[in-house]
Amino acid sequence: MKSFRTIAGVATFLAVTGVANAQDFKQRYIGKSPCSADIRSEQPDFSLRLDKTQNTTLLYRDLSNFRVVLIIQAKVPSDGCGVIRDVVQITRSTRNFEFRCFDPQAPTDVIVGTTARKYGDIKLVTAIDAWRIDLKERKFIETRHRVTCSADGWDGEDDDSDLVDESKKYAAHHKPGQFASESNH
Repeated sequence: MKSFRTIAGVATFLAVTGVANAQDFKQRYIGKSPCSADIRSEQPDFSLRLDKTQNTTLLYRDLSNFRVVLIIQAKVPSDGCGVIRDVVQITRSTRNFEFRCFDPQAPTDVIVGTTARKYGDIKLVTAIDAWRIDLKERKFIETRHRVTCSADGWDGEDDDSDLVDESKKYAAHHKPGQFASESNH
């Protein structure tokens, strides 16, 4: 019984430490500009328009020891920097962020996730971790629902749509994990 208490105590300590580290991590970024020198990446960034009505984007950044996705809100659409509203990170090099994920229990929500997808593979996959984006609060909310991610459909001209529009398209055709224009994989 004593060893069980010791294990439980260590697990609690690690959980509390993990939460504290996550909070410290978020405090390091939230409210800053993604253009700040101390959080710039030597790798190219990847961004997607999140919600054009709020001038928000998702910005993926590889920071050598870990990777992050930031919710950036610009004061005006042409502002190239803006302010970081929230951030999620992954440290495992075998995981990749996915920006086209779908939760059948919340089909109109914008969802991002992580997968262990191999380069060039565009099949539908189940996310390892996933976050719903609270558009009102501009925050990532972790979800435990089964989420499907797709790497198909990123080519073509910029039609001024955003991830909110894409989520609505997904919800309208009722095919879990697929856009209307995609074929069955």
